[in-house]
Amino acid sequence: DFALMTLQEAEGFPFALQLVRDRVYPERQSNLRAAYRNFWWRFGEARRGLRDAVALLPRFVATSYVASHRVFRLVDRVVAPDDTIVVVACDSVALVAILSSHIHATWAAAAGGKLGVGNDQRWNKSLCFEPFPFPVLNRLESGHWVGTMARIDQHRESALASDDRVTITKIYNVVEKLRSDTPLTPAERTIHELAACGILRDLHDELDRLVAEAYGWPWPMEKEEILERLVALHDERIEEEKRGLIRWLRPDYQIPRFAPEQAAATLALDETPAAKPKRGKKAKVGEAPTAPQAKMPWPATVVEQITAITAALAQRPQSAGELSAAFAGASSALVARHLETLALMGEIALAADGRYHPVRRAA
Repeated sequence: DFALMTLQEAEGFPFALQLVRDRVYPERQSNLRAAYRNFWWRFGEARRGLRDAVALLPRFVATSYVASHRVFRLVDRVVAPDDTIVVVACDSVALVAILSSHIHATWAAAAGGKLGVGNDQRWNKSLCFEPFPFPVLNRLESGHWVGTMARIDQHRESALASDDRVTITKIYNVVEKLRSDTPLTPAERTIHELAACGILRDLHDELDRLVAEAYGWPWPMEKEEILERLVALHDERIEEEKRGLIRWLRPDYQIPRFAPEQAAATLALDETPAAKPKRGKKAKVGEAPTAPQAKMPWPATVVEQITAITAALAQRPQSAGELSAAFAGASSALVARHLETLALMGEIALAADGRYHPVRRAA
């Protein structure tokens, strides 16, 4: 893979280049696309954007564009995916866990449609991934997902290595039948025994429960309720983004490239800024002291709470304790959790004095 190298740079690998010259060059000279003819030593589509996105990652998330069973895996960066593979430029096991859950599978099946003779599901990133509303990632909660997802991945890898008859499709064909209490054929019974499909089913059940807990939802749920809740959450996220809150999955990479210019005023764009709390003035002799400003009401919903916190920080840096004291009825633990979420997303930062302040980004 010469990637985006010039021909002169590719000549630094003479043996590899000679193979490409012998096997690829003749065909490329008759190709109708000028880019294929002129850059004959490169893959047909070098995908600069994808290469830049995964350049600093040890692994990336990958799934097949069309598949009878939707499986996500972390793939080593040295792998060059072809056009049958969809890549998510992120190396988070927690992300793989969410995508591997029944909640996401339900959304993807409804949004992506099906294709081919086998009526297999498509995973279209513009329909299945980009509008999908992820739960707010929490370090403590995601630790459980990571552990369960790691066990699922290890189980699958061990099963695949155990016997040549075992494949991912055959494994999940059996898991699907176990879920529906459908009798197994003799061949499927063999796969069940070789791959311990019952244990894999139980691990997926545990993963589904943990992801549902991350959303704050009951489990199990019917497909219709899952979709209703996801659509409602999707609409909430749209309103959040109108106010400037974007829940980046990979903020260190995404924010410098894609953050809108107004992101410096995160969350307070369409909100009336909360008034700066004023301390009572010191009374002069013979005057009554000025009463301190009343506490601000604590909003009822999570979105409104985060909006109020960020609006308050836009006025002046504050500690978790100061923010809790500024709102009537606010839980200090909940305020601290919201602050941690905003910090993880890169929206705010903790200064040396223990106060949080908005992250100012260049336009």
